[in-house]
Amino acid sequence: MTTDGKTLLIIDDEEDWLSLLEKLLSAEGYCVLTAQNCAGAMDILSRNRPHCIISDVRLGAEDGSMLCCRIKSAPGLSDIPVIMLSGIGEEPANCCCDAFVCKADSASSILAAVKKALSK
Repeated sequence: MTTDGKTLLIIDDEEDWLSLLEKLLSAEGYCVLTAQNCAGAMDILSRNRPHCIISDVRLGAEDGSMLCCRIKSAPGLSDIPVIMLSGIGEEPANCCCDAFVCKADSASSILAAVKKALSK
C-alpha cells in the first residue's frame, strides 16, 4: 500500500467522527488535516492544497453540501475531489460532490471512496 504522501482534509463537527476518520486514514499512511466547520475548512484551504476532501453533509448549523459547491467553484480548488459523508444515508440534492458515502457503511467503503477519488 502506498499513499505517496497524499494529504486529506476531513471536515466534521462531531469530534468522535473526526477522530475516528483521522485515525483510520492516518493508519493508511495519509497526511490528515482536520476542521470542525466551514470557516475552519476554508482557512485550511487558504494555506494548504489537499489531494482530497472528506466532508460531513451536516456541519452543525452549516451545510456541507454548500461548502462542497463553494470549493468546486473556487479557482485553484475546483479539481480537488470531494467525498461527502452522511449519517442519514441520503445524498443531498444538488450536491456537486465526487462521491457519497453513508457513515453507517464500513470503514472499507470510506477507504475505497478515497482511493477511487485519488486515482482519477
